Amino acid sequence: MNNNGIHRKKDSARIVWDSKPHRAPNPKDIEFQTAEVVIPNPETAGQLPMTFRDKLLGEEELDKQKMNRLIWGDNLLAMQALLNQGYEGKINLIYIDPPFDSKADYSHKIKLGETEFTKEPSVIERLAYKDTWAGGTDSYLDMLYPRLQLMKRLLAPDGSIYVHLDWHVGHYVKVMMDEIFGKDNFRNEILVRRTTKHTANQFEELNSLQVANDTIMIYTRSEQTKFNPPLKEASEKQKEGSWHLLFNRANRPTMRYPLLGSNITTGQWMWSKQRADLAVENYKKFQNEYENKISLKEYFENNDELEFVRKNLNTGQPEYWVSARESIISDTNWFDIQAYSFNYGYGTEKSFDLLERVIKMGSDENDLIADFFNGSGTTISVAEELNRRWIGCELGKVGIQVARGRLVEQEAKPFLIENIGNYQREMIYLGGVRIYEMQKIILKLYGAEPMANRKDLGVRLPAAQSTAQAGKTEDGTLELVYCGYPDRAVAAHKVEDLAMEAQTLDGAGYKRLVVLAWDYEYNYDELLSARVKAANWNISARGGSAFGGKTEIVSRQIPPDIYEYLKQAKSEEDIERLSDKVKFLEKPYLKLKKPEVKGSSVTIGIEKYVLYDFPLGSGKKADEDREQLMHLVKDNFAILIDYWAVDWDYDGLTFKSQWQDLRGLGRKTKVVTTEKEHTYEKAGKHTIAIRVVDIFGNDATATIEVKI
Repeated sequence: MNNNGIHRKKDSARIVWDSKPHRAPNPKDIEFQTAEVVIPNPETAGQLPMTFRDKLLGEEELDKQKMNRLIWGDNLLAMQALLNQGYEGKINLIYIDPPFDSKADYSHKIKLGETEFTKEPSVIERLAYKDTWAGGTDSYLDMLYPRLQLMKRLLAPDGSIYVHLDWHVGHYVKVMMDEIFGKDNFRNEILVRRTTKHTANQFEELNSLQVANDTIMIYTRSEQTKFNPPLKEASEKQKEGSWHLLFNRANRPTMRYPLLGSNITTGQWMWSKQRADLAVENYKKFQNEYENKISLKEYFENNDELEFVRKNLNTGQPEYWVSARESIISDTNWFDIQAYSFNYGYGTEKSFDLLERVIKMGSDENDLIADFFNGSGTTISVAEELNRRWIGCELGKVGIQVARGRLVEQEAKPFLIENIGNYQREMIYLGGVRIYEMQKIILKLYGAEPMANRKDLGVRLPAAQSTAQAGKTEDGTLELVYCGYPDRAVAAHKVEDLAMEAQTLDGAGYKRLVVLAWDYEYNYDELLSARVKAANWNISARGGSAFGGKTEIVSRQIPPDIYEYLKQAKSEEDIERLSDKVKFLEKPYLKLKKPEVKGSSVTIGIEKYVLYDFPLGSGKKADEDREQLMHLVKDNFAILIDYWAVDWDYDGLTFKSQWQDLRGLGRKTKVVTTEKEHTYEKAGKHTIAIRVVDIFGNDATATIEVKI
């Protein structure tokens, strides 16, 4: 109570903005779908943790909770799912580097030979950028606030979180974290060096100074949290050993006493009288026995338990000897290391040295580390190197590709690459849209008019009959358009049935069937191709021969987070306006070589990989790049492949990447091989699965069977 009789709550300061969420997000029952179990080093395949699925039958399955995990998707959903799966209070250290420069984007440079192309951001990345900055600082805080609330719940009781920011939003986030984690749990604000480059001052006047540092704010889950001392390289003087003043400005009368002729009346000596007197005697003995015979540095290599105190030769003040050391405990100035690195062509890549210091300071071996803005994967790569367990989450596919490549190159222990299961259905429901409504809107966004009696089918008119620009087909062909379900992969047999139906539907039939799918079944291309051949002259799939009177099948992909467009599509005018922005990219085509079997060995390979759409943006420069890229890949499709992997014994459920070839990162890029030989230890039938990921993040899969 103050002098006016008003009760005041201690430390009640809060950051407030108009759209601040009032409720913290709760755990959600969302599954993770395993896209790949990556085994960079076959010798570590035995380290896969297994658990009994059926104790009576003795069946085993992969224990994902004990695996390192790289998750593609929205980190808000990922953290809610982790909480629901028992990760609350289990993570020892979280480092995050959320976006903090409003001028940043998700474009990515791709270099093929001497030519550089700019990959435009995917829909999911563009929308994430828009959501983060559309409302300025308010929308940025809307994004970060609930995520920090979830991170606090995920932290172990003795855990800590390191948040890397700069001057754009650091001061807002500091107050936000005081509120979420508690002001008493704020430990330090670390200064880190942005870059070694400095611009010479060539102006007489400046309106601002060059920014030299970022900040890392450290908060803990509780007041009892302790850190391992962060070490940095000692100076040349410290490496030789040096004398330091024994005086301290703290004012403790009990620590004031006569010492070597000095009798202080303020401040204090750093040591007790007994300790200081013993150190004085130790130095006198050294002078009598070894002075001018051996240096102090050499003496302390064998007598490091002793302490010395002497009178400074110039000032007469007592000083103590600090032995030579290669490293010292760092303070909050981390300018001895650089925050950023540029090894993998990723714009916001953090340096190994920075994350090594953070992880060593905030965790021990076998602790669990997490980075929910994973970027290029420096955090999880360093955690792997330092024998920590880890979880990484990233929204951009390029980041997932770079992180996977780094881990493969360093021959990491087996790890998972996961997607958020039923992600599309979850986001559609969050947007307040029902599934059948979603299908209707997606058909309209593609430019097709939904059929009255079929919720999943629509018709896209030739240009001559179309009144809306979005509804025009490129070559005047009447199209039958199918929209798949968000939680169901489209199967080849379903498409065959639709194509056969298209022959006679509405009397005249349709010459082209366009499939819009969230996902396709494993081996879709091969299975559809086989069905096309069996159907003889009736249907034809892209990637095959030209068609005459056949129904052509074109398989396209629905953008992963089209739900954002669904939320905006409130009227016919909205749909017409948005339809020009939505891109339904055609599914890549993958064809495998016929396997060659010789004894117990088999050679498999990629015969063809066709990418029909290059996401290079729009405009004259993009058109020129697209034409140049088409010329480059004409005779060498392998330059498009970023990564391909093989599961030599695919079980039909989980793809285990037992061999990989990758294009490489940074200056190490190369063209991947398109063949691989493998020797089996056991005879019999084997199913081989192959997964290809291209430089734009598209992936295609196929399987073949061999008999050894």
